[in-house]
Order: sequence, then C-alpha cells, then structure tokens
Amino acid sequence: MSLTPEQVHRKKTEITAPGGVFETGEIALDGMAYRAYVHAPKTLVEVLDGARAHGDLEFIVCGEIRLSYAEFFAQVDALAAVLQGQFGIVPGDRLAIAMRNNPQWAIAFTAGILVGAIVVPINSWGKTEELRYAIADSGSRLVVADAPRLGLIENLLPALDISVLLVGGDARGEAVHDFDACVEAGRGREFAVAPVSGEDSCVILYTSGSTGFPKGVLHRHIAVCQSLMNMFFLGYLLMELEGAREFRGGAERETPLLTVPLFHATGLLGGFLLPLQTAQKVVMMYKWDAGEALKIIQAEKVTGLSSVPAVIQDLLFHPGFDNYDTSSLIRVSAAGAATPAGLPELIREKCGDPSRSAGWGMTETMAVGSTMSGAVFDLSPGSAGIVSPIVEMRFVNAQGEVVEPLHGGEMQVRSVTCSPGYWEKPEANAETFSADRWMKTGDIGRIDEQGFLHITGRIKEIVIRGGENIYPGEIEQAVYEMPEVKENVVFGVPDDAMGEELALVVHVNPASTLSEETLRARLRARLAAYKVPRYIHFSESPLPQNASGKLHKLRVKEAFLADTIA
Repeated sequence: MSLTPEQVHRKKTEITAPGGVFETGEIALDGMAYRAYVHAPKTLVEVLDGARAHGDLEFIVCGEIRLSYAEFFAQVDALAAVLQGQFGIVPGDRLAIAMRNNPQWAIAFTAGILVGAIVVPINSWGKTEELRYAIADSGSRLVVADAPRLGLIENLLPALDISVLLVGGDARGEAVHDFDACVEAGRGREFAVAPVSGEDSCVILYTSGSTGFPKGVLHRHIAVCQSLMNMFFLGYLLMELEGAREFRGGAERETPLLTVPLFHATGLLGGFLLPLQTAQKVVMMYKWDAGEALKIIQAEKVTGLSSVPAVIQDLLFHPGFDNYDTSSLIRVSAAGAATPAGLPELIREKCGDPSRSAGWGMTETMAVGSTMSGAVFDLSPGSAGIVSPIVEMRFVNAQGEVVEPLHGGEMQVRSVTCSPGYWEKPEANAETFSADRWMKTGDIGRIDEQGFLHITGRIKEIVIRGGENIYPGEIEQAVYEMPEVKENVVFGVPDDAMGEELALVVHVNPASTLSEETLRARLRARLAAYKVPRYIHFSESPLPQNASGKLHKLRVKEAFLADTIA
C-alpha cells in the first residue's frame, strides 16, 4: 500500500503525543508558553559531553587530517584550558571564528561552548569591512582565524582591541598566537566547564543579507538543542513510515560530506553537531569543487550530501560524474532555496533512488520550519514539506490580517527555536517580532489541502507592473521546469510606462540550444502574458551565490542593470 498524507500526519501526531518517543509539551520561556520536545537535551554542553563516549571512532576527515572522537576532545579540552586560563574567557564573552571549514573550526567552537562563551561564526567569504563589522558589532574578545582572514584584518587588530588564534601561517606580533601551539600548551591542564542553562545564549549567527550589513542572530542553548531534537524526530518519522535504509556501496556507517559553511546554521547543525551527537564520520572540504567531491564520495564511502540546489546540480552535471562510484549515497538533500522542478528526478536518475529531502527554515529559527524526506518527499516533491511539531505558523495578508493557510500570505512563525532577537538591534527587533513573539519571515507561502507548505516568494521581491503584483518565484519555478535550465533569477527593473518590468537572467546546462524565442514561447504557454519577462538575458557563467549558497539576486540585478539597461 502506498503512503498517503493522512498517514504521515497521523504518525506525526502519534509519536509526539504524551508517552510518545518525541513527546511534545508546553514549556515557559521569557514568560510565554511554547511547544517543545520534552526529552530534548537542555544545553549544548550536555550534547557535546555526551559525544565523548564515541571514543576511538573516526570523527573528522579533512584532506590528510583524520581525527578520532577521542583526539578531537583531547584538543578541545586543551584549547578550553587555554581560553579560560590564558585568555580569561568567561561565560558571556564572545569568541569569533573566521575560517573556512576545517577541524580547528569545530575544535574552537566546542571549546568555546564548554567555557560558556557565545560563539560568533563569521562569514569566511567576507572582505575586510565585513569581517571588521562582525567582530566589532559582536564585541568579540578573541577571534580564531586562518591566514587569509587574518590577512584581511591584521592592520585593524589594535583598533578592534582583539587577540587572534591563528590556524596555519606565521603567528607574528603580540596579538597573534599560534593555534596548534596553544593546543599543545593546554594538554594536561584543567578547566572548569561553565554552568549554563537552556536560556543562556550560546551563538550569534550573522545573516547572509544581500543589502547593507548583516544582522547578528542571537540563539540560546535551548534553541540549538530543540533544533537537533527536531532532526532526530524527522529521521524517526521517516523510519516509522518506510523502514530503515540499508547502507550500500561499501559504506558501513553514516558519513556525510560537509559542503556548506559551518558559519551557516545548516552547516553547524547538520554538518557538525548532529553527526557529533550520533557518532558519524564527517568529511570536510576546504571549498566546494564538484570534481574533488566525486573523488571524496568514492574514497570515503560518503552516505549523505545536504546542500543548496545549486551545489547538488553542480555535482550531478559534472562531466565526470559517471566515472566515479557514488553508490554509497543513500541521502541527498536540497534545501535553503527553491528546488528546481527537474532536480528531484535528476537525483533519482544519477544516485540510484536515494532518500531525497527538501525544507524551509531560517537563521532566525535555527533552521527549524518545515521539511520532508524519503517517501514523504515523494508525496509532494515541489513543496517545502510539513511544518515541524514545535513551530506555530500563520499567514498574514497585506493589511496585516491573519488569513486561511490555504489562501496564504506572508508567513509568520512562533517557536522555541526562534531567536530572542538580533544582537543589539532594537529597531530591527521591533520590526520583526511582535509583543507575543510572532516573527515576520518576509517569505510568502501557503499550506495546501494535504498539509504541505509551499513557498511562493519574498515580500521584498514583489514586482508591481502596471498595478499588478507579480511574484518572481512563480516565474522562476516555471523556468526551472525547462530541462535545459540550470539556474535562473527574476526581478523587477524600473520602467517609465509600467513602473516596473520583469527581467530574467538564466544560465543553461552545457550543450543546451535553448533560445530566447523558445523560452519566451514556453512561458507564454504557461503564464499570463503580463508575467512573461520583457527582458531575457542568457548568462554564460554560473550565477553568483551568497554565503548560504543561494543565488545572489541583488548582484545579478546590479550586473544586469549595468550591462543591459544602461
């Protein structure tokens, strides 16, 4: 018997009911009631210390470096002793990390949490001013950085009044200290694990905004722990519905390939903390390269790949894909951006029917929102899945009135995983959060008759053409239905007659012969005439991405206006 949406929702209710494995109940936080997983860990310290039991199992593989759990925690404890004893880090101090993905990133994060610091992962793709801003805005006392990041801010260290733990490179000057030397100096020294509660702050994640400077999103221990428990819930739900998936292709244990930055919520949770909690082996890449990823998947028997659609497409379209053994992959997940219509089928074709997944979440919700995978994904591949048991969601129209989920509107959420607010940004907090803690997401969506969430656009991206509101996401999805298309973005450009006109920038797959005339004809057959873009531009290069791996619409628009309209 095939799975039905009713069965999914019934099972979700069953396992979250009183006495269920993932029982949810009401908890009080800041004087308000929220739904939460009753049996979730209370603090991240509890999660981290529990992973010490994994002992000599291999934990992190990064190039030539291979660390067991035991060696990982030996370095963590040594660094924690130095942070506390030499640098005087106390609970509540901010500890910044500005590096590409590497084992030292994870070591620094863990050590910081154990001594009670609020860890501040900084966008390693940023330039000097972006790094300076995040360090200054967060008030960080110490930054763990690699050589390229130090090179960008070295002249600013006196003004920032900050010390550096340098990973790689030559540690010069009084303010710069060698990371490895500090770890060695800390071996055998004692430190005191900070007494923390679930309501204490533990991390500031900076949003990957496309305009102005990003905002620091503050999160507490309870939000991270509830988010991790939510991931367990999703895995258990799927196992109950379709049974356990067997390893294949020579794989013997869960081995995810980390392809997203650790400074992003998805990377931090799914690429580090969840694998650490569940004794997985994590394979890291210094930076994304599809050809190198294929070699790693074959050599390390990688079982899981979770990233934004653009990265997954890059891997699947690589000309050498069929030359490598990728049969160990049993999970391929696309999230963080709209899933192109042909991508689910391509994953199935190329990867031997792995468990596919998709979802919706935000930095402000600690990546919790909606999701689906496996057999549940197959019920509604074009959606963002079902809403989490610990998330309340409502939809609001342009007048601020709550409307029916079927009708849809701006999505607002309320959850134990929501940020208590942006770091020292009272105006942004007042604009985003209501007095009873409903958070405006800026996303437009609806929930269909079967209970699946659909994201249809962003409020700020609405194009008003001749008085008609047009959602670019609808047009982008129509373009993605064309098999020749790899990436596309739609946006509004100024027009004297109509106020705004639509522009489409598209990047097609290699060897595609798709023409503007054919593309336009297909859109006319699919959409109302006023929704067909006036301007269509083919980009020979892949479209730029932001730090989250999402297509950077503003940069595409700016380049288009400079090259085409001007």
